[in-house]
Amino acid sequence: MADVEIVGAKISPFVEKVVRAAEYKKIAFTHRDPTSFGEMAKLNPVTRKMPVAIFGDVMVYDSTFILREFEELAPDPPLLAADAQVAAAQRQLEDWSDEALYWYLMALRWAPENEARTVEQVAVYAPRAMRPFAAPIFRRVIARTTKAQGLGRLPYPVLVREVGERLDDLVLLLAQRSFFYASHPGVADFALFGQFKAGCSGPTPDFEQLVSERPTLADWMKRVEDAARG
Repeated sequence: MADVEIVGAKISPFVEKVVRAAEYKKIAFTHRDPTSFGEMAKLNPVTRKMPVAIFGDVMVYDSTFILREFEELAPDPPLLAADAQVAAAQRQLEDWSDEALYWYLMALRWAPENEARTVEQVAVYAPRAMRPFAAPIFRRVIARTTKAQGLGRLPYPVLVREVGERLDDLVLLLAQRSFFYASHPGVADFALFGQFKAGCSGPTPDFEQLVSERPTLADWMKRVEDAARG
């Protein structure tokens, strides 16, 4: 029997982050998509967000905390460096990925240029009877959050330029290493990989183009995926 059940749509960067980290650590797990948004609300009444990881009779909701549980369950290979300063940098970059890069990609996804593709991708998780009304509901409930956050108010060419500049920052941070701050993947790599994988999944072709123009990052993505799959 699997040790962990991970529930959440793979289109979520946080689900991708958790699944890849579990694969890398060789933790026995099952993954399944939620049957609906309603199921996620029942599993996670606190934030109603994904993923949820079920460890026996214990549920853990946040991807960062789930990775910490993985460290307890399977300490080797570690997701944080033994050096305290390096581990601090890894945690900081994980947090930036989850709390900042995520919003850049959300702004891209829900910009008018990409909204139709995004709705098509996420509408399958709405109740079947509600799918014809998915676009206006998502536009009102989800898309407006990017405007409230601020990035969604930027003109689209400015937003794309800003995302490109943040990717340039990551190229500099990666430098000549195989992974961020270490010789093996850690929490920062899996957090960033989740965001990159979601950004390259279809609705945001401009992000995929930006990554392809930076072979350092495209090669890093492949290394993370290879490391996770062993």
